[in-house]
Amino acid sequence: MSSYVDKEFFYYLRGRELLLYKLLGSRNRTRITQTGILQSYHNELMYPDENIENGLRVEYTALNEPFVAEALETTNAKASGINISFVGNKIVTTTSNFWDTISGFASGDRIRVQGSSSNDGDYTISDFSGTDNKLLGAGVILVEETAGQRITVTQISKEVASPDSTSSINLNKMLCLAVVDYVKAMIHEERGEIDKKEYYIKEFYSKLADNESNKRIISSAFPVSPFAVR
Repeated sequence: MSSYVDKEFFYYLRGRELLLYKLLGSRNRTRITQTGILQSYHNELMYPDENIENGLRVEYTALNEPFVAEALETTNAKASGINISFVGNKIVTTTSNFWDTISGFASGDRIRVQGSSSNDGDYTISDFSGTDNKLLGAGVILVEETAGQRITVTQISKEVASPDSTSSINLNKMLCLAVVDYVKAMIHEERGEIDKKEYYIKEFYSKLADNESNKRIISSAFPVSPFAVR
């Protein structure tokens, strides 16, 4: 698999299909076509010529959920264990206060269940009940499963149908700040204040670049002499 999939792979949406392409770089490459062997010296797109063993992650913003109840940075409750079972409309654990106090879930939170045999999916927490809140209400009838498999329950964003001043954009904090700069740029453009518009557009692209750089963690190591001054 290529090391730089974010730079070498591209996709195109055609209806519900996602078409995947690979960049054929500006180097002397030969490939077989219907008309024979073609030598390429320019950038062009081609179908991938390698197997993608573990799949390819595509990051995007879902336009069908533009506003959520809380910021993505605070949507971080998570629980995992092998002592989780499913009975009726409840997700059950044997650990006291596991759902609310230990894991940080609250009534009304949207959650995603993974690792089960038949109950993987998204649910809304209706309530906590039982001794020491060991029962989590999923709001729907679940397929009965005994404990044993490692089940992971993660909080996910909850869509807001009628957004107000307390709602959040379905983006991380850096991209939210970028959106603010873009809106300011458009306002100044309507007013004819081109210098201010250019300033905020520059800030907009700067925050986009910062957001991309935050995804990559690079560390450097240097040999240190035993007699080096520290």
